[in-house]
Amino acid sequence: MRDWSIEQERFEKLAYHRALNAARKAFKAWHERKREDAIAEMVAKVWATWRFNVEKGKDPVALLGANIHWAILFVRYDRKVAGRNRSFDVFDYRAGMTRQDLDSQGRPHPTERSNRENHWIDWNGVAIDDDPAKWAEARELLGV
Repeated sequence: MRDWSIEQERFEKLAYHRALNAARKAFKAWHERKREDAIAEMVAKVWATWRFNVEKGKDPVALLGANIHWAILFVRYDRKVAGRNRSFDVFDYRAGMTRQDLDSQGRPHPTERSNRENHWIDWNGVAIDDDPAKWAEARELLGV
């Protein structure tokens, strides 16, 4: 079993302050509520890659700049060192989630993404009918 305290001291002496300063610079525009977590997550990722490099027999000091760069991207894309779930953006269609709006009674109901932008369309008055004869008649009336 390897004694990691020596590597930890080497990391603190050679890489910790450089990684911390890069993290502060990279996440300075983030909201203060998320900034400290992002900085801690990024430094943790740099330490994890430092350990992986040592285990593989590579020189972690030579790879430090690249490891810091990829750790910043790792945090920016909401990945976690500890394996926690990602924070989904409900407005992103790739998340597969529906945004909940409240009706006039205060009850939540799922909405279409286009509902807010097209507030002038009466979506309740639109009837969906799959009768091909009605579709053909509507196309003739529209001249399509």
